[in-house]
Amino acid sequence: MSPSFYNQLNYYAKMTDFTKLQDSKTLRKELGIDIRWRALSNKGGITKLCAYQDARDVQKVLDHVCGPDNWENEPLNLNGKMYMQIRIRTENGWVSKSDVGTETNVEAVKGEASDAFKRAAVMFGIFRDLYDMDYIVLKNDGRDPLTPEGVALKTPEAVNLYCNNISAPMGLLRKLYGLLKPGVDRPENADVLEALSKIKDYVGRI
Repeated sequence: MSPSFYNQLNYYAKMTDFTKLQDSKTLRKELGIDIRWRALSNKGGITKLCAYQDARDVQKVLDHVCGPDNWENEPLNLNGKMYMQIRIRTENGWVSKSDVGTETNVEAVKGEASDAFKRAAVMFGIFRDLYDMDYIVLKNDGRDPLTPEGVALKTPEAVNLYCNNISAPMGLLRKLYGLLKPGVDRPENADVLEALSKIKDYVGRI
């Protein structure tokens, strides 16, 4: 094989601190990966949406950071539950981490394997920032989530675009509401309370 191949392999093998795997914001930008959103619950005219990444997004990150030949995964069955182990090659040998998955409503076995794979990746810090993201709660028309203006989000692409545009502002609004909501440490002000009430209605269930 060419010297450039061995140089590349040596470069990847020296990655021992995995810090780049944990830089989700930079990786999404470099790889053109968007945060995805799905309905966690859909009851009583309310849809609760949570952020997630697809298993293929994790594969792209591992290929990009480690190199396609420097990582592998293997399903494990422990006490009747499916675990996925991810191993990454370093200059000191292989480093492995694993986690358990849960079945999904569609393609239960495949969904369980995918979930275990993504959870194992989180153990390395890949897309761990998703756990810090707030849920987005919207009214629905019985099927599709609605924006506060009443526009139905009928496709996954529409849901992702809308949620990604408002997730950061809504997170800040939740923090603002938590800091300023009525309490002994804040003087009462009718205008502030009215504004906070509107914020709460827009954000959803805080």
